[in-house]
Amino acid sequence: MNSRNLKVTRASVFCYDTLMSDVVKKTITSHDGLKLYYEIHGLPRLVSEAGRVIFFVHGAGGDADAWEFVRSQLLAKGFASISMDLRGHGYSAHPRHPSRYEIKHLVVDIVTILDQERIEKMILIGHSYGAVVATNFAIEHPERLEKLVIISGAHSAPNYLKSKILKKLSIGIIHALAFISPPAIGDWHSPYPKGKHHKDYELKGLVRTIFYNSWASYLLTSKQNINLDIEHKLSRIKTPTLLIVGTKDSIFPHNISRQMQALIPNSTLELIDGANHVVILNNADETVRLIENFLSNDL
Repeated sequence: MNSRNLKVTRASVFCYDTLMSDVVKKTITSHDGLKLYYEIHGLPRLVSEAGRVIFFVHGAGGDADAWEFVRSQLLAKGFASISMDLRGHGYSAHPRHPSRYEIKHLVVDIVTILDQERIEKMILIGHSYGAVVATNFAIEHPERLEKLVIISGAHSAPNYLKSKILKKLSIGIIHALAFISPPAIGDWHSPYPKGKHHKDYELKGLVRTIFYNSWASYLLTSKQNINLDIEHKLSRIKTPTLLIVGTKDSIFPHNISRQMQALIPNSTLELIDGANHVVILNNADETVRLIENFLSNDL
């Protein structure tokens, strides 16, 4: 089902608070009745001055605060932004049914927020699974994009999951574990320690992710990568695109970003030497520099 055919609704918007630092926290009801949480940083002041808005999309197990090290630096440079909690994460709703996590719904979630805030075009930046969502958005809604930044992204399932038998088995196990897992304990954001070197595979980090978001939401979000297959659609992306990836990324290795860059017209690739998958936390300064250069210059 194409996300263009899903009805976008705007309802139940509630502003939690407005802070001295120009941060506004809101919730909105999705097209299928879920609570979506998002934060606005620097609006409307910076929009009236610069007219450019960044929309951040975090990865599986993350939340809006995962962008803080990048977001705060770009805000200081004059870029207003919106950061959302994907469904199943943070302060957004944590549905239990697998179908509620399909990427087509996440794409419409972004449209819903943009329409509510009356933003016609934005700069879309996604990391990891958020980059997958952002890439799908760029394919479906190019008219809403000024520029696209794909950080540590992917275009298809890992090779070992391309076997129909393994894919079917993996999905069955995920559904079973998600069904028996306890619900989320509550709504909150995970802490992201400053100065900590986040690893690609980290038991403590995984436990923290599950604790804050529940097994079901993490499993059903991660499951979407099993069915990922958009390589043949990448040539449809006409938006100026920047791809950023670490040379030691072991989750979505940099050769994947190289393949994507070769298929996306009007795109460029930047490698962060020695960096792993978590560049937005471990290499925030370099990531910001690359993004700022890209946004300041036409390709």
